[in-house]
Parts: sequence; structure tokens; C-alpha cells
Amino acid sequence: MPPSHPSPALTPEDIAHLARRAGLPLPEDRLAGVAATVNTIDSVLSTLRTLPLGDTPPASVFTTVPRTTHSPGKTS
Repeated sequence: MPPSHPSPALTPEDIAHLARRAGLPLPEDRLAGVAATVNTIDSVLSTLRTLPLGDTPPASVFTTVPRTTHSPGKTS
């Protein structure tokens, strides 16, 4: 996977534009908070994209291994 480059931070004005395009009512007093949240999520995702997962299979092929339970003091 190529190295992840950080996305440019979205401004409250960018968020307002995107909300209008999506037809989402977003009050002006929430724009800065939404922009900060989106930028934080993007930062976390950028970090996750850099993890060297190698041959790690996707979770869709995960197979559980049954656990045996043991209760102290109990005999079967």
C-alpha cells in the first residue's frame, strides 16, 4: 500500500458546502465542531492506513476458536 498522505483539513466553510450539497440541514453554530470532528477522524484513519498489516486476512474470513471454560473448584 502506498504511503498515506494527510488530507487537507476541512474548514467550517467546507463543511457548510458539503452539507448543502448533501441536502443536510446543519446549523452554522455546529460547523466548527463538525469540521474538527471530521478532521480528527481523518487523522486517525490516516494513521491506521500506515499500519503494516502484511498478510493479515480481512475480518470477513475470521474463524473463531471455541474456548474451553474452566471453573475453579468444579469437577466434571
